[in-house]
Amino acid sequence: MPAPDPTTLKGLVDSTPAESLLIRLADYYAGRTLPEKGVDSEVKYDCPRTQLMVRTLVKGSSIGAHFHTVSDEYVIVVGGRGEILVNGTWKTVKMGDVHVCPRGIVHDTRAPEENLRYLSIFTPHLPPGTDINWIQ
Repeated sequence: MPAPDPTTLKGLVDSTPAESLLIRLADYYAGRTLPEKGVDSEVKYDCPRTQLMVRTLVKGSSIGAHFHTVSDEYVIVVGGRGEILVNGTWKTVKMGDVHVCPRGIVHDTRAPEENLRYLSIFTPHLPPGTDINWIQ
């Protein structure tokens, strides 16, 4: 069944992008070359309302404590183990765990013993480099 023209749907504010997306994470991760340190991150979906990043935090690395003023962040752990700073306390996370972090809340992610694979979903869209407030 063909989809309706998004520009003609009543009440549809934004239709960018105008197609859906399927990410096969096993294939995605199999084809990645990771850095020696830090985070490997790729934006896979981006529109004014939402942004999806597929990420790997390399063993021994940390993102760094920060907060967002515009975007809420949802972290879905899809592989490995790590730790997320939740309300000031480090919590161990593994595949299947979800962290919901409203804007204005300080958070951090680290991978002390193995690589941590996860999805970050930002709503609304996270403008590159403009809504990350680092904690010194």
